[in-house]
Amino acid sequence: MAILTGVVFAISSFGLDAFDFGIFLGENLTAQQEIQLTLKSMTSEVRAMTQSVSGSYPIESASQNSITFYSDIDGNGLSEKIRYYLQGNTFYKGTIEASGNPLIYDIANEKVSEMIHNIYAPAGNIFSYYDGDYSGTEPELPFPVNIPEIRLVEISITVDSNPVNPTSRINFSTSVNMRNL
Repeated sequence: MAILTGVVFAISSFGLDAFDFGIFLGENLTAQQEIQLTLKSMTSEVRAMTQSVSGSYPIESASQNSITFYSDIDGNGLSEKIRYYLQGNTFYKGTIEASGNPLIYDIANEKVSEMIHNIYAPAGNIFSYYDGDYSGTEPELPFPVNIPEIRLVEISITVDSNPVNPTSRINFSTSVNMRNL
């Protein structure tokens, strides 16, 4: 009887471990997909940033965990106001189409999308900014950043889908040169 109990316990433990691994794997794959899709979108939008419809500088604001800029993401010839920002542990994208006469960016028309969940950023920056002299070894620009100096943005995102297990953290980063500045 003790042997049978031991075998049942071992099989049950194996089944639970396999189930937990499946959940862990699914969460990590979801996190990787969210990060990859977001970074792909951000890279093309940042690279193609341009002046606002009113002629404002392409970057409106830049901080450790948010960036607001203008880019024509829908190809209609008018730049949209794009804001990527961290709120809590979720990374969002806000988009405002220019509207009205004269054209303005009405914050009431902002469309916000959740991009990445379970962001882990206790002390780190999602965004780091560099000037035109950056060759790979210079330090980032200090905060608050002098916006006209920015020529390269480094985006570094860490997701922690299981906070009790630090090994579950996934980190992706990319650097983007701005073509139109």
